[in-house]
Amino acid sequence: MKNIISKKFLIIVGSIILVLVVGGFVAVNYLDNYLKNQITTSINENKKSPYRIEIDDVHVQLLPTKVTLEKIKVRTDSVSAEEKGKPKAKIDVEKVVFKGASLWKYISKGEWHADRVTLQNPVIEIKYVADSTQGVSGAADTVANFVVAPLSVGVLEIQNLTGRYQYNSNSIIELKKLDLEIDDARWLKPPTFRFSSEKVQVSFEQLNHKTADFVQMVDTLNGTLNTVSFDTSYVDVLRFSNAKLLIDNYSMAHQNGTNFKIGEINYENNLVKVKNVQLSQDLDEKREIKAQQLEAHNLDWQALQRQLIKADKILVFNPDISILKDRNRHGKPSEKKMPYEWKIGLAIDTLQIEKGNIVYSERAEGLDGIGSLAFDSLNMTALNFHNFEESKPAKIKADMYFMKESRIEIAMEMPLNTETFEGNINGFCTEIQIPSLNKMLSPITRFEANKGVIKRAEFDAKIRDGYATGTFRITYNDLEVTLLKKNSDKKRKFLSGLLNTVVDKDVEGKEGEIKYQREYNDSLLRYVWRTIRSGLITSMLP
Repeated sequence: MKNIISKKFLIIVGSIILVLVVGGFVAVNYLDNYLKNQITTSINENKKSPYRIEIDDVHVQLLPTKVTLEKIKVRTDSVSAEEKGKPKAKIDVEKVVFKGASLWKYISKGEWHADRVTLQNPVIEIKYVADSTQGVSGAADTVANFVVAPLSVGVLEIQNLTGRYQYNSNSIIELKKLDLEIDDARWLKPPTFRFSSEKVQVSFEQLNHKTADFVQMVDTLNGTLNTVSFDTSYVDVLRFSNAKLLIDNYSMAHQNGTNFKIGEINYENNLVKVKNVQLSQDLDEKREIKAQQLEAHNLDWQALQRQLIKADKILVFNPDISILKDRNRHGKPSEKKMPYEWKIGLAIDTLQIEKGNIVYSERAEGLDGIGSLAFDSLNMTALNFHNFEESKPAKIKADMYFMKESRIEIAMEMPLNTETFEGNINGFCTEIQIPSLNKMLSPITRFEANKGVIKRAEFDAKIRDGYATGTFRITYNDLEVTLLKKNSDKKRKFLSGLLNTVVDKDVEGKEGEIKYQREYNDSLLRYVWRTIRSGLITSMLP
C-alpha cells in the first residue's frame, strides 16, 4: 500500500514539475518574443523619432531574473533625419544584459528597472547631415533619444565602447576605448538627456578631437565622480559634488602654429595639479613657455563648462618664458587690436608666479642682431584677475632680478574688462651695467654705451587708451657712449667724441619723460618694457 502511495506521489510531483518546466518554457519563450517585439515596436513606431532598431535575439531567464539582448543594431533613416535636422546615427552593441530586471514594471508601465545592466562592446557613429555647432551634449541627446522608456539601474556598466562623432564637415571626435560603471543610474525620457547617478567610474583611451582649425588629443583618463547629474538643457551639462580625475598627455595643435602640451592633470576635491606644461606659438611674437607645475585651488568645474575659469587661487611654479619680437617677421598690425583678446572668461581671485624666468628679445627691422633682456627669480602676484564688466581693476606686483644683477620691483593696476588699455604702472630697479642694454637701446637711439652704471632708477606712469605718460628718475655714473651709423653697427668716431662732451657723465635723480603709445599687438611684457625704455632714453640723452 505504501509503495502504491509513494508511486502516486512521485507521479504527481513529476507531473507538477513537468507542467512547471513546460509552462516555464512556454512562458519564457513567450516573454522572449514579447520583449523583442515590444522594444522594437516602441522605437520603430515612434513617429517623432527617425531611429530604427533591430535585435537578433532576446533571452529571458526567470530565476534569477535576467534579460539578454544580442546583436542590437540602431540606424537612422537618412531622409527623415535630414527633414528633422537630426544626425545620422549608427549604434551596434554585441550584447546587453539586464540582471535582476523587473519584467512586470516594464510590461505594466513601460519602465526598465534592473539591479545591473551591462553593455558589451558598443560601437557608436553619429554624423550630422548638415553642419552643426552641436558639441558633446548634442551627441548625448542623440544617444538618449534611442531610449524611449525611463531607466533606473543599480549599476550601469559599459564595456569597451568605441565611438565617432562628426558634428560638421570638418569636426570629428573619436574615442578608441571607454569603460564606464555608473551606480544608481536614472535615465529620464527625452526630449533632453537627463541623467543622474550617485557614483560614476570612467576610464578611456585615445580621445581625439579634430576641426578645421585644430587637433586635440588625450591619451588616457581615469576617474570617479560622485553625486552626478547630466542635463543637456543646461549650459553646464555636467554637475557633481566631488571628483577624482587623472588625465595623461593632453596636446593641442592649431593651424596658426600654436602647440600646447600637458603631461598630467590631477583633479581632486576642487584642486587641480597640472604638470609639465608647454606652449609654443609664432603669431605677433614668437613665444615658448614651459612650467613644471600649475595648481588651481577651488576650481569651479561648472563655470569651466561656461567658458569661465573661476578659482580662488592659481599658482604657476618655475615657468621658463621666452619671447622674441622680430621686426623682420612680426610687422606692425594693419588694424587695431584689443589690448586683451580674451578667449575665455576669468574670475581668478589670486594669480601667483613663483621663481619664474623670462627672456624677452627684439630684433629691429632691417638689422641682424638680436637684443635680449633676462628676468630671473620672478615672483608675481595678481589680485582680482577678473575680466567681467563689474570687476574691479586687477592689482599686480612683481619682483625679479634683471640681467642677473639688478633687482626690480613693479606694481601695476589695470582693469581687464575695458575695450581700451588703461591703468597705472610704477616701480624701481637697482644697479645695472648700461652696456648690457645696448642691443635693446641702440636700434632706437643709434648710440651704444661703452661703459656706465645705473645706480638706481624709478618710474611712474599713467596709461590712457594705451598711451603711457609719466616720469623716469635715474642716477648713474661714468657714462661713455659711441654714436652708430644709420641702419648699421659701424661707429661714427668723430661725432661720438662730440656727443660725449654734451652727455652727462654722472647724474643723480635726473628726470626723463615717459611717453609711449601702445602698438596694437604689444604683449603686456613688451608694452611695459617699451614704456620704461622711453623714460630711460630721455633721461640719458642731453
